[in-house]
Amino acid sequence: MGTGLRHVLWLAAALVLADPLGALAQEKGPARTVKMFNFLCLSQLPDLDGVTKAAGFGEFAQITGKELQQYQPAVPAEKLYAWSYHEHDGTKYVLTAARSKPDAAFKQAVPAFANSTNVACSLLFPATAPKEAVLKELVALLGRAPDQSSEEGAMRVYVWSGQNAKLLSHVHYYTPLKDGPTGVLSASTFIKD
Repeated sequence: MGTGLRHVLWLAAALVLADPLGALAQEKGPARTVKMFNFLCLSQLPDLDGVTKAAGFGEFAQITGKELQQYQPAVPAEKLYAWSYHEHDGTKYVLTAARSKPDAAFKQAVPAFANSTNVACSLLFPATAPKEAVLKELVALLGRAPDQSSEEGAMRVYVWSGQNAKLLSHVHYYTPLKDGPTGVLSASTFIKD
């Protein structure tokens, strides 16, 4: 490989590292959404600070005050962050990140992780792409089919789970059963205290 080609490859790699979300600009549809989720959430957890730094790489605007409270999870978070991002075509994404302690129901269901801290990250996105296309991208990224699929209210939920001695992790894909405005990709990790 010539010196000129090596220089071009090094420069391209430096640009991707300097602007990782900008590198996704080439991607479209479900592939882009899943890659954003991977960069912003999966590759950062359980590091909550990593999620906040990753949000800073893009054109995400932090959500604060009363508007932030609409993203409070069912189990109230000790720390809660949210950011919004608008594509050039007006498409809106919302990134959330939270840290919390498990509730009584979780402690009873999973006693091995009763004394743990949960760090979660979600990407809310327009559910305009075919549901199967997002699922296909997730299966490719995670390397396997979901462990389970069920209906929760007006949503179909696909779940991947993993566990070792110190961590319990879940990835969820929520998609509207009928045409709906928003899909959600969510990852959570319980870390034993």
